[in-house]
Amino acid sequence: MKTKSFIKIKNKNYSYILEKKTKNRIRLISKDANIDQVFLNEDIPNLIIDLPNLIIAEQKYLDKQNEIIRFRISPKDKMRIEKKAISKGYDSVSQYLRDLALN
Repeated sequence: MKTKSFIKIKNKNYSYILEKKTKNRIRLISKDANIDQVFLNEDIPNLIIDLPNLIIAEQKYLDKQNEIIRFRISPKDKMRIEKKAISKGYDSVSQYLRDLALN
């Protein structure tokens, strides 16, 4: 069972999804807070209460990332990189390449 809900922060709606995984575990998905994880049922209310703070913190983190690195690659290589990023669960090629370079 999946339930999609919204939370309003500064007059903007942000969505999150609750998905029941087992009898006592629920998956919380919030792209705006960069969360996609399974939690115990009893932890969900506190997470939802703290969700606005987590979303704001994620926005501040992303706002600080304003430096741009550019390089040239072929269209074929670009497609290969995009496919790898998606297959590894990344939302963007930038996140994927940053993690590859820094880890």
